[in-house]
Amino acid sequence: MSYLRRHLTYANVVASLALFLALGGAAFAATQLPRNSVGTGQLKREAVTSGKIAKKTRNQLMGSTGPQGPAGKTGKTGAKGATGAKGATGAKGDTGARGPAGADGTGPAFEVFRSTQLALPLNEGKQVLTQNLAAGAYVVSANVNVLAASTAEVFCTLSAGPEQHGEAGVIVGAGGEATIPLSGTQSLTTTGTVVLACVSSVAGAEVVAANLIATKVVSATRAAQG
Repeated sequence: MSYLRRHLTYANVVASLALFLALGGAAFAATQLPRNSVGTGQLKREAVTSGKIAKKTRNQLMGSTGPQGPAGKTGKTGAKGATGAKGATGAKGDTGARGPAGADGTGPAFEVFRSTQLALPLNEGKQVLTQNLAAGAYVVSANVNVLAASTAEVFCTLSAGPEQHGEAGVIVGAGGEATIPLSGTQSLTTTGTVVLACVSSVAGAEVVAANLIATKVVSATRAAQG
């Protein structure tokens, strides 16, 4: 006891009493606060967070939606998506009206041919095929197959009256065969005849087969372009 009295001073007593009151007073305050006794003055700044507020209260505190802000800048173009499946074929549309006939259309074609051999005399033209035609403009074409026993030069022409409108020639070797193609145009003011004639440089050449086609056209311009 003498030791305790020697060290028991006024300062020690006051400090111990203050500590007792602090600890006991905090416990009393935590357990004995009366209802509705805490106000804004007792709350620390930013002590109440949103998580401590009831959801209903938070909804009541939320203000009305403000006006829409301005549109932002256009973003970058995204990657191209995959190609979609091909759609079903639509119904076929109605056929349109037929257009007017062209100015240079063609008319009927006339064809004559021969398949029997025809000997060609030396230095003398011989008719191979003929075709009678009405007045009009025509594109005329022909093919002549020639066979020669010895080497020969064969020359063929297409003509109507005194005028020639197509000519061609070929050299045929001995025992050989060749085809001579010809084409030309003809304008007839009246009924006329187109003649395919051939001649050989030596005797013994023969026409094996030939054909002649005359196609009528609307205008002489078309005939000239044939």
